[in-house]
Amino acid sequence: MRVVADTNIVVSGLLWLGNPRLVLDAARDNRITLFTSGALLNELEEVLTREKFALRLRAARVEAHELVLGYGALAKVIEPEDIKPVVIADPDDDALLPALFPHKATL
Repeated sequence: MRVVADTNIVVSGLLWLGNPRLVLDAARDNRITLFTSGALLNELEEVLTREKFALRLRAARVEAHELVLGYGALAKVIEPEDIKPVVIADPDDDALLPALFPHKATL
């Protein structure tokens, strides 16, 4: 199964236990294939460096950039086609759509 995880799911899976962690575990066990893009990895790093996650990162003794690198290694990084804006309420979610149907990726 091919999966493009929203950044909120990735953050939750990286920092806490629960269903989002199960998604990452499924990728680690090769039960699913995670896909991401440079834009989504940049968004992940921006979110993880927010002050509200600083205490959690310190407690885990990990830097945001290390988590991003680890996730980038877990997921298949693709170069999606550009699309016109679709998600009016949350334009950042437009980055998810081309990752679902990557033209330039080797699937």
